[in-house]
Amino acid sequence: MHKVIKTILVTWLALCPFLLFSQNKTPEFYTSQLSIDKLRSSVSFIANDLTKGRQTGTPGALITASYIRSELERMGMIPFYSQTLSQSFKIDSTHIGRNIIGVLTAQYYTDQYIVISAHYDHLGIIGGQIYNGADDNASGVASLLAIAELFVKMKSERDGPKKNIIFAFFDAKESSMAGSEYFTAMLPVKKSQIRLNINIDQVGCTFAPPGENKNYLLYVADSKVRGNIRKDLDIIRRFYLPDMDLDHTFYGSPSFYELFMRTSDHHSFSKAGIPSVMFTSGIHMHTYKPTDVHFFIDYAALLERTKLIFLFADRYTKVSGY
Repeated sequence: MHKVIKTILVTWLALCPFLLFSQNKTPEFYTSQLSIDKLRSSVSFIANDLTKGRQTGTPGALITASYIRSELERMGMIPFYSQTLSQSFKIDSTHIGRNIIGVLTAQYYTDQYIVISAHYDHLGIIGGQIYNGADDNASGVASLLAIAELFVKMKSERDGPKKNIIFAFFDAKESSMAGSEYFTAMLPVKKSQIRLNINIDQVGCTFAPPGENKNYLLYVADSKVRGNIRKDLDIIRRFYLPDMDLDHTFYGSPSFYELFMRTSDHHSFSKAGIPSVMFTSGIHMHTYKPTDVHFFIDYAALLERTKLIFLFADRYTKVSGY
């Protein structure tokens, strides 16, 4: 009997560190690690005059692509059935676009994916003025990089994700969404394996709230998943972000709602039959203007929105089946 007890005790002690390591952390454990300083650093670099508006095919776009690629490499991302994190495509006979695509595999094997995306290109230089595109869409890129970092941390803690996550930084959104169109057309897996696209486009300003609350976020989603997404977001807001005003109706305008379903890279997924949702803080007086600079970014609001998008993506990989 004593030998049996001793064997059980030795086995338990050997497993104890692993069991402690694999205990699930709360969502707040991960979101508490978001940093305003890191978000500010990302936005200010991407929207700096050095990148000269990041028009597709320009040196500024290459600088930005290199920055994103180095961040994904630092996180240990792997290519998506490719030799490199870069996915090149032709815009026309003289211009080449470059998507930056990194994959974080699920904790355990699955052939299911979600894509979380943001475009990094903007308008470049027009009439001698640099269109820095801080909100559109350096804010979305900064948010996506921060979300990727949280999921990497989560996997290191043996806490998920339960679906493979593709982090897609699209080029040429401002050229008829050529980057996301190419990505969806050249998928190396079945479209049915891509369960959802979560697109982030302009999430850094507080100039266009649906009400009086400056802590807000809007979204538009495919009709086939709209109801389930609303339920998930309401649960997340209630438990984790009760002070956020989450607009399910896009300013109460069905026509605006459907219009914005076609205005960013999530539309490429919808056209391909892949459900999609886009998060945004709305267009405002600086959108598509040379005044869209990083000084107007509300970093506290950007951090809260990044929390919500991360929590939604995490919930979808673990709980939701739509």
